[in-house]
Amino acid sequence: MAYWAAFFLVLIVGFAIELFLGRRWWRFMWVTVLSAILFGGVIAADYYWRTLDKEVWSGSISAWEHQEEWDEWIPGKEECETDSHGRKSCTKDRGHWEHHEAKNKIKTTDNGWMTVKESLDGKTDFNDRYPNSTAELAKFFPLGMPSASKHTYTNKVKGSYSLFRHGELDPKDYPGLPSYPDYVRDLIKVDRIVGDVPGKAKALDRLGAWNTKLNQEIPDPDKPGKTRSWKQVNVIFVNVGDDKPREYGYALQDRWQNGNKNDFIVSFSPAPDGTMKWVYAFSWSEVDILKLEVQDYMSEQGFGKDFSPIVDHVAQMVADKFERKQFAEFNYLQIEPSDISTMIIWGLELTLLGFYGYKAVRGYLRRRTSYGRGFEY
Repeated sequence: MAYWAAFFLVLIVGFAIELFLGRRWWRFMWVTVLSAILFGGVIAADYYWRTLDKEVWSGSISAWEHQEEWDEWIPGKEECETDSHGRKSCTKDRGHWEHHEAKNKIKTTDNGWMTVKESLDGKTDFNDRYPNSTAELAKFFPLGMPSASKHTYTNKVKGSYSLFRHGELDPKDYPGLPSYPDYVRDLIKVDRIVGDVPGKAKALDRLGAWNTKLNQEIPDPDKPGKTRSWKQVNVIFVNVGDDKPREYGYALQDRWQNGNKNDFIVSFSPAPDGTMKWVYAFSWSEVDILKLEVQDYMSEQGFGKDFSPIVDHVAQMVADKFERKQFAEFNYLQIEPSDISTMIIWGLELTLLGFYGYKAVRGYLRRRTSYGRGFEY
């Protein structure tokens, strides 16, 4: 492994330098420690960034908190000094009032407490004048309203050799592929219908409600007294464009890396006559038959004039049969450093070795010079 060779090169050459030029082993130990820190730091950073992934959680509004504005009296501070003669003199600043603005917070089951400064539609600003109570705040954020939030997690599949990629195609060859829907708008909303569908606004509301239901907290059978998310899944619909070849679905799967661990993604392309040219579902699910049944259902239904019934039916199918694959099954994966990280390791280790060798040789020559002058008379 090339990256290990760089680390051991420092140790071997450093040992040789001290053996023949200085035998200052404390210096060799410090260089060894520094070399290990550089090596480990690059490896850790590479692992972190290559396995860092994001997923969207779904929940609902569960509580509110309003704190009225208030004024706090800040007493003046007294400062005293003592001169060289032991005389003490004190001065005291004047006290003052400090104003604390009103605070408004909401709590969601997926993201905890968060501060809100305006209504979801942006039409009402929250300030010291309004709202003046928790009840007034609650009017803007109804109990149970669907919410969503973005979170990060370690995804070893992302940083390893592909377990899902279609080797015969390159996503770059399929222009117009959409990005993963993780943009949080209006503080608590993520649109998980990508592309145009009939009656999209209504369909988004229905899908948001379903994803909240699919992620509702239920008693954990394995941990008495604890709760867990019910299905741990979010349904996502993606219209890749009209009359696109089926390969667009495979390319989307590759670009999105099969989706996150809690995604059930349904990609499709409508035909010009209103039917579905193709439907392709992918997910980290233990039940592959669910994907086939969803594909068959949507192919039979066609694009239609209202997408909401399709959302309801597919979400119910997911609720009935979905079983998420546990990512603990992928803990065996070994994440090798990237080529770029390997080059960085070599650059840092060689720089350290060069500086170390330069200092050791210069010190050795200086000692030889000083030793030779000791015999001059």
